Amino acid sequence: MIIDSRESSVLCSNVEYFAGMAKVPIERMFIEVGDYVGSEICIEAKSVNDFYYSVKEKRMFNQISNMEDNYSKTIVLIHGKISELATHLKHVDKLIIDKMKRRMVGAMSAITLNTNTKVVWIPNTKDAAEFIVACFFNKDREVNLTKMLPRKKRTDDVRIDMLTQIKGITQEKAKILLKTYGSIAKIASSDIKSLTKIEKIGKITASNIKEALNEYREVSY
Repeated sequence: MIIDSRESSVLCSNVEYFAGMAKVPIERMFIEVGDYVGSEICIEAKSVNDFYYSVKEKRMFNQISNMEDNYSKTIVLIHGKISELATHLKHVDKLIIDKMKRRMVGAMSAITLNTNTKVVWIPNTKDAAEFIVACFFNKDREVNLTKMLPRKKRTDDVRIDMLTQIKGITQEKAKILLKTYGSIAKIASSDIKSLTKIEKIGKITASNIKEALNEYREVSY
């Protein structure tokens, strides 16, 4: 993990401490993009105040664009409590805090929906530091998500169970297909154009059906 040489915050001190505990190698270096980086990972760490004003001054999305141009896994980590948002203001009331919070949360949702960058908000600085170290500690660990997903419920009709194994096919869609074509064999011999005429079957799902029922090689998702 490379840490920007300009970082001197409490968060950074905690990162160095937890990195030592986890035996994650660290190096200090000037970084143009991000605060904590590796070969693929880039983490931009911001206090709630820093994030808020980066959004207000329209710097945040430019930073994210630069991160995504240089790294495949990008994270904006926000640390600090919402009560810290307006500590620099002379006159603060609940309405101001609520307004600032809405803008902050709105920006988080905009980043999540419109970029490939993940946004993580951790109020406790030590927990935030542990998260940063954990990202680099686990960077090469593979997670098979398919094994963690709940199994689909079986029905009394084996044909429906077979069809619901195809990506995009629910029990409802399987029943519609069987009602229309009568058998799996006839579904398999149909073309994409006719499949897309079926209610709730789009081109991608139709292609998945054709591939799954006609492919000689293994089909996996």
